[in-house]
Amino acid sequence: MFPKKYSKEQIILKLEAYCAYQERSLFEIETKLASLNSSPSDLTNILTHLKECNFFNQERFAVTYAIGKFRNNKWGKQKIKAGLFQKKINTDLISKALSSIDITEYKSMAQNLYEKKWISLKSEKNDFERKQKTLRYLQSKGFEYDEISNLC
Repeated sequence: MFPKKYSKEQIILKLEAYCAYQERSLFEIETKLASLNSSPSDLTNILTHLKECNFFNQERFAVTYAIGKFRNNKWGKQKIKAGLFQKKINTDLISKALSSIDITEYKSMAQNLYEKKWISLKSEKNDFERKQKTLRYLQSKGFEYDEISNLC
């Protein structure tokens, strides 16, 4: 079975809907374009059209991604940074996105996660092990060791 061939107009409509559904990075759009088997000559024209019509914006994507992952998934800055890096966002935009997270909200989130995990490990006999498991959990969520070691 051969992949379906779409016209340039059909691809534009599909990508407009794709971008309108949620914020997308340039990398995600290029991946989608590749899956639609668009010709390389159309690639630049389509991307230019989407950018001019404000269907995607790397900075807007990075900030939305960072705040969304922080508030909804309770991710720390390290994990958000890695996620943005995977989406091929440049380091300046990553820094800008991370700085958009409110520091008091960030510390409060870390404190809440620490307390919840600490309580969930109440059956642990050894307090040192309990503390280590809690810290490892927070690090796996992407919180920096310097930030969470103060919570103990």
